[in-house]
Amino acid sequence: MKIGLIAHYGEDYYKSRHDFVSYLEEKGNKCFAFVPEDDYKVKIDKLTSDVFYYKYSRNWKFVFSLISVFKLFTRKFKEEQPEIVFTYKFFPNLVGILAAKSAQVPNIIATIAGIGFLENYRKNPFIWFVFKLYMIVLDKANIVIAQNKEDLNLLKKNLQKAKVIMTHGSGVNAVNFVNKNDFLDDFLMKNNLSKEKKYIGFCSRIVKEKGIIELVKAFNSVDSSYDLLIAGWFDETKIEVAVLNLIKGNPKIHYLGYQENVSEFLEVTEFIVLPSYYPEGVPRSLIEALSLSKAIITTDHKGCKETCIDNLNGFLVRPKSIEDLKNTFLKIEELSDVKLNSFKENSLKLFLEKFDREIVYKTIWESILSYRKF
Repeated sequence: MKIGLIAHYGEDYYKSRHDFVSYLEEKGNKCFAFVPEDDYKVKIDKLTSDVFYYKYSRNWKFVFSLISVFKLFTRKFKEEQPEIVFTYKFFPNLVGILAAKSAQVPNIIATIAGIGFLENYRKNPFIWFVFKLYMIVLDKANIVIAQNKEDLNLLKKNLQKAKVIMTHGSGVNAVNFVNKNDFLDDFLMKNNLSKEKKYIGFCSRIVKEKGIIELVKAFNSVDSSYDLLIAGWFDETKIEVAVLNLIKGNPKIHYLGYQENVSEFLEVTEFIVLPSYYPEGVPRSLIEALSLSKAIITTDHKGCKETCIDNLNGFLVRPKSIEDLKNTFLKIEELSDVKLNSFKENSLKLFLEKFDREIVYKTIWESILSYRKF
């Protein structure tokens, strides 16, 4: 079969979606993809699959691209005539589904990796309008994939025709996150970190809703034997200034910036923390941490809680609770090596049971085969 895929930015395609494309090609399918033209174009060009590039801005300016991108998708779908099209996240779902329908693609599969700002659809008339429009478009797909139970139930309530299924994340290939101790000394040296210290790591796009302010305030309030590593990029200057001001007086907090090689960052840590109250699917950084047997500290919030069983492979905290985070940092001071190693072993077990690419990809592929219109 011929299969098309629409990604929503280059890094995501390069580090995640192309692995799924490879899986599909291993099944004997011929694949092509649409990817935004950004800094990852040079790397993507070296991959084997056919790629078409389109213009996209990850902000409100994307509205100016709607018509031209729709026409590009529709034309290419008519030329390529795929039996299946996969779309991922808001913009590719919105435009890609309509284009695939216009080109009479028989099987359209949309993935919802968290509903983002649309979670507030009951509080704002404009967001309500966008939400309803989004649901109408999603209902034109054949299969819609949710990544947590809350989103699954929301979609089932609002979609009348599309089949709604759930997978635990988008699938992580553990081979890409094998232990790389040969490189850890270089990583530590490059970031002025000591091999003798123990680290808690935060790795994410840094926005307020990821719990970054609560995290830093809680860590500042305890005398921890751990150092805190913060990796990621700031979406807004306001939050960047606030975070950097909070950490500048604490030598045990290290802001490392964006990390292209996440596995090296994860490998130096004992715990990965993500106190998010963002409308997540399942945070990829937590899944990757599980694949490397890392203990987890995260919120009892949709998506996040899928990666942590409290006191089995880490600790769950209430969203927005500085006090819970503070108490958790105090708890880990009392953890024995035996208990910490048990957390780590259970993280890997959880990954292998729910999040490994073979499980996720198999669920998607078997759902397609049982539903397909070809």
